[in-house]
Amino acid sequence: MTQALNFVAGAGALVLLTGCIEDTGGSASQLPLAPGSPPFITTMGPDVTQAAIDSCRAALDAATNGNVIVVGGETSRAATAIYMRVGANGAPWRCLVSPTGRKPSLMSMGDEGAA
Repeated sequence: MTQALNFVAGAGALVLLTGCIEDTGGSASQLPLAPGSPPFITTMGPDVTQAAIDSCRAALDAATNGNVIVVGGETSRAATAIYMRVGANGAPWRCLVSPTGRKPSLMSMGDEGAA
């Protein structure tokens, strides 16, 4: 009987403690987005070209220590946006580029104060 009461008390404490966890918008292994940053797309739009992906990946690889993972992309009339994560902490980045891969422009989307 004592073991059953200890189990119930422990389970109740665990439920109460789960309310103390703060959701920062990222995971333990990924740097969260900076407040006010544009949406971070994690799906690949059907019109995203391989040239745009390759150009952005190469530009970000050259600007960082590598370990670039492309996680999504979208197109508009103005540009193609490629979304990537970099490094062990999964820092979020966005690259705006032409569909042909010309003139990639990189932007960090990470909340650097969260690290």
